[in-house]
Amino acid sequence: MVKKLKNLKVPAFDAQNFLDSAGVLRKIKEFKRAEAVYAQGDAAESVLYLQSGGVKLTVVNEVGKEAVVAILGPGDFFGEGCMAGQSIRMGTATAVSPTTLLVIEKSEMFRVLHTWTKTPLPVT
Repeated sequence: MVKKLKNLKVPAFDAQNFLDSAGVLRKIKEFKRAEAVYAQGDAAESVLYLQSGGVKLTVVNEVGKEAVVAILGPGDFFGEGCMAGQSIRMGTATAVSPTTLLVIEKSEMFRVLHTWTKTPLPVT
């Protein structure tokens, strides 16, 4: 028999707090409107966290037609394909406004996630 847990409060995940508290080694990069963050075919070596601004993700097919895949805003992660074994970027990321990103190298993200998953969640 499974009991339903009523009034269970699960705190929302705060990515910025996680990055700050986990001691993630990262660098901050700023981009101007219409500046490329990375291009389709570039080496996929980092995960990016959008602190402010906006980013458009696009892909170009084999006949040259471009499609917008996503528009991202503050609090979004992208470029996570490198964590799943992608060695190159599958699309292009372009700033749509002045943008600030945290760039986290793939090996650092693996280290932090591995450490974090071994940390017990707080009981509230």
